[in-house]
Amino acid sequence: MAKELTPIGGPHFSSVRRARAAIRERAFELLSDYITVLKQAASAGDYETAVKGYQHLLEHMPDEDGEKMIDISIDKPKQVDKGSGPSIQIGFQLGGLPTQPQLQESTFIDVEPIKKLE
Repeated sequence: MAKELTPIGGPHFSSVRRARAAIRERAFELLSDYITVLKQAASAGDYETAVKGYQHLLEHMPDEDGEKMIDISIDKPKQVDKGSGPSIQIGFQLGGLPTQPQLQESTFIDVEPIKKLE
């Protein structure tokens, strides 16, 4: 009996491909709705939401033929790739240090003066 091969990721990748295809087909409709919502926010006086929405839209607009619709700001810090090798973190913990010696409780004794011998 030959064992049936299962694609990597199981049946989930085919669902992701179908979802991406559905979004791609509705991309212009979704973009139009997004812009309509941003215009409604601006007309209602919620300028902060509108500006953030437009900024998100401009930053995440997909590349076409290797060119972005708007270049990334030079003020925006560039992401620096971290090394892909293993990361070793070294730390230490102070413990087991001797504590300050505690003073023993004092015992008070009543002392009566001794009479001088004559």
